[in-house]
Amino acid sequence: MLPRLVIVGFGNVGQALVRGAIASGIAAPSEIGAIDSDSSKLSEAREIGLRVVDHRAIAEAEVVVLAVKPQRFAEAAASVGAVAADGPLVVSVMAGVRSDAIRSALGGAARVLRTMPNTPAAVRRGITAIASDAKVSEADFLRAEQLFTSVGSTVRVPESLFDAVTAVSGSGPAFLFRFLEAWTYAAEEIGLPPETARALARETLIGSAALLDETREEPEVLRAKVTSKGGTTAAGMLRLDDVGARAGGLDALMVESLKAARDRGAELGK
Repeated sequence: MLPRLVIVGFGNVGQALVRGAIASGIAAPSEIGAIDSDSSKLSEAREIGLRVVDHRAIAEAEVVVLAVKPQRFAEAAASVGAVAADGPLVVSVMAGVRSDAIRSALGGAARVLRTMPNTPAAVRRGITAIASDAKVSEADFLRAEQLFTSVGSTVRVPESLFDAVTAVSGSGPAFLFRFLEAWTYAAEEIGLPPETARALARETLIGSAALLDETREEPEVLRAKVTSKGGTTAAGMLRLDDVGARAGGLDALMVESLKAARDRGAELGK
């Protein structure tokens, strides 16, 4: 029996999708094939019951996921070969590589959907944007959404906005983790022992995210509830905005960060 789902590139994203698909009952391990040039990755695939396959399994699959780095796209395309219009749906998680370039590299006829998941998919709390510039059927969209819903939530976004999506949600976790690093460092600088500083900053971030999720309130509303006039939070917020103003304001600093990530995504697609 040939696999229904083939993952090309069994790295972090590929593994997260496989675990989500199995946990959600989308496919059994024996119905999933893995292709990777790294033998250690293939060993990991075998350990969870996947089948190690080659390009011959692709033609009969229902979905093929290109879960490789953009820099390895040419190598991955060569391993996949030409894909017919009535062949598997090809789903890409590569940043920057346009769907028309993917289709061209796969022979010009493949049905291609671009997606951009993020790393929380590893704990089934990711968010994935899905887009295509081709006439992909609603059934194909629903199939892709079913797969990515197994690791979180999904949104449909025009492909023209995909570099912005990559900056906001694809790169977004790194920005939050960097903020947590700075937060922890600052906690140590005002006198807290390192272990205590890490615990307080980390659990405050996690708890606040849970509060945001469960209450469904807007962040500005939740911020206002913590910020009493003339209180400690207000003092810290004033200084945060004052320091941020040196870079044009905290909002402007965030805009510049996202622009840099977005523009790099555009460069990768050239």
